[in-house]
Formats: sequence, C-alpha cells, structure tokens
Amino acid sequence: MDVKTIRILKKFIEGTKLKIIYMKSLEKILSKLNNLLIMNCEIEKVYLESQDLAADDNLKAFFRERSFERNEFGRQLRAEIVKLGGNPKQLNVSSSDFDRIWINFRNLIISNNETDLMEEIYSLKKFNIEKYNELLRQINLPLSTCKLLIKQQDSIYNHMNAMKREEEFVL
Repeated sequence: MDVKTIRILKKFIEGTKLKIIYMKSLEKILSKLNNLLIMNCEIEKVYLESQDLAADDNLKAFFRERSFERNEFGRQLRAEIVKLGGNPKQLNVSSSDFDRIWINFRNLIISNNETDLMEEIYSLKKFNIEKYNELLRQINLPLSTCKLLIKQQDSIYNHMNAMKREEEFVL
C-alpha cells in the first residue's frame, strides 16, 4: 500500500469511529427522550384522573390545564423522537412511580388537603425539572431537541413559580 491509500484508509476509519460514537450518543438521547415521553404521559394520566376526582371547580380546571399541557409535551416529544430517527414508546403499563404518585394525589384530593396536594404537585414538577436537566446535559444533543426541552422546562418552571407566588400570597 502506498502512503496515499493509507491516509485515505485512516480518514475512513476515523470517520467510521465518529459515526459509531454519534450513533451511541443518539441511542442514549433517544432512550432518555422516550423516558421523558413516558414520564409526561404518566403525569398527564395523573392529572386527568385527579380532574375526575376533584370536587372544586378551580382544582378541576387546574388539572385539566396541566393534563392538556402534558399531552402537548408528549406530542412534541414524539415528533422529536421520530425526527431523530427513533420510535416513540407507548405507555402500556403504568410504572410503580405512577402508581405511587396517583395514590398520593388521590388521597390528598379525597381528604380535601389542598396545601399538601399543592406541595405534592410542586415536588412532582421539581422531579420533572431534574429529568429534563439530566437530558439537557447529554453530549451531542441536537439543537432542536435542546430548544424543545428548554421550552418545556421553562413552562414547568413558570408554573412552579406561579404556585410559589400563590402560596406566599395565601400565607
């Protein structure tokens, strides 16, 4: 082999290595996006079921708005997963996390304990933010994915801040 052929082969091998690294990174991103999708679907379901259980009209409206928001988040995440060449996962069976969250919500709604219910919702949103941050720290995150996640995360933050302001106003 001559020097020129060796250089061409080296470039080809380096390019192949970069593609493999990118594909592994993309697989990790798609997996985390699917986990975020499932989490949003589960939270949407909690909000929908909470809406049906709530007696207070304001609480019903709150849960309806939040479930709509999570449905929209899920739709956007599905589209992003497809755009990146992945297959969106479907929510088939509820996870133990969903069951725990739903039981807590149901008990707080039934006991008419709005303060503890708002604290539970706030904790849930805080947990969401952590999951979004985990994905946003992912190396080689496509710009469109990054923008989508930040937009959704900002929406969650805004609702958390609004909840804090309302809590301070009530106190």
